Formats: sequence, C-alpha cells, structure tokens
Amino acid sequence: RSHFDVYLGDRTLFHVREPCVREDVGNRIFVEVVPEDPKDLTGRDRQRGFRRGIPLFQYSGVLFEGKCMAILPLPDYPVSGIRTGQQRPLPRVRRRGGRLRQEGHRGWEVRIRAGR
Repeated sequence: RSHFDVYLGDRTLFHVREPCVREDVGNRIFVEVVPEDPKDLTGRDRQRGFRRGIPLFQYSGVLFEGKCMAILPLPDYPVSGIRTGQQRPLPRVRRRGGRLRQEGHRGWEVRIRAGR
C-alpha cells in the first residue's frame, strides 16, 4: 500500500486507488520489471538490468466513478522484482549564486519481490 494499492497477481500487476481524481494519474506512474535472468532483456534494458519504466496509466489505466485502476500484464520471462511509483516534477528553487536546485515532493515508490 502506498498512494495506490498495488497488487501482484498471476503475471499481472494491478494499481488501484479510491478516491481518485485525474491529478492522481496525471503525473508519470512507472513500472520497472527486473528479470531473474538479465539475458531476457534487450538493448539498454539489459545494461540497466531491468525493463525500463513503463508509463502505466498512459497505456492501460481507467478513471471511473471516483476510482482509478491500471492493469499491466507482466512479461513471459521469470521476474525477480518489480519497482513501481509516481514521479512528480520537483519545483526549481534559485539559490544564492544563481544555481538551481530542486525541492519538493518526489512522489512514491513500492518495491515487490516477485521471484517465481
């Protein structure tokens, strides 16, 4: 449980929130899938060791009657872990000397051990 309730079913990841408004899903919610064998990945994902952040609600989410839900089928290969969360933009604050830094809420994150 976090900002969203996250459930791992048989090869499926569910995100659910109630109550939910458009702003809850407007910021990027991501999913990163870590395989048991990195050879199951391709390209840059193999270098990282996980399948890069999938923007969840952009592809598989719905908002209805004050609730929101997204369902994501997991890859066919064995998965050792999943990281999901929401990245919120941080406001930029100008410090003395003209340098910019970021401050504010970073969002939320959930890690799931999923060895199968």
